Amino acid sequence: MIYLTSFNPIDDHIDDDVLLKAHRNFAVNRISEAGVIDKVIPDWVGRDIFSLDNLNKLGKLEPTDSVQIKLVLRVQKYACQHLYERPLSQDQQITMIDDTWNRVSATVANTKRLQDWLASMSQLAVVVEPNELKTVILERLKSGLELYEH
Repeated sequence: MIYLTSFNPIDDHIDDDVLLKAHRNFAVNRISEAGVIDKVIPDWVGRDIFSLDNLNKLGKLEPTDSVQIKLVLRVQKYACQHLYERPLSQDQQITMIDDTWNRVSATVANTKRLQDWLASMSQLAVVVEPNELKTVILERLKSGLELYEH
């Protein structure tokens, strides 16, 4: 996960406690819109370093073309805890299935990073919907298993 770290520039302060209260982290892959402001960029910041075009060229962004899917997962309860603090989307819902499993539903961008995360959660989570994504993850897991079997 790549984060954009920022401080609220209301007050230029040297006290760490004051600065930490103004500190914010934004998950870059969850930013759906950005705007350019007319404030001068400090000299120590390269002009094109943080442009969306440059970050995309560096492979730091993943174009989604606004393609959203309704993701439904079956996730082991203890593995689901971080999703309360860091939800997959604003409409995420977590419901209890039984003593071991939760159902997680969320509208998300169908990206390579999502697929990587789902593959890494393979022992703790199962894609229920959409079927196309379930097939992609299953093929990735079979491919990995073949490496260990041969």
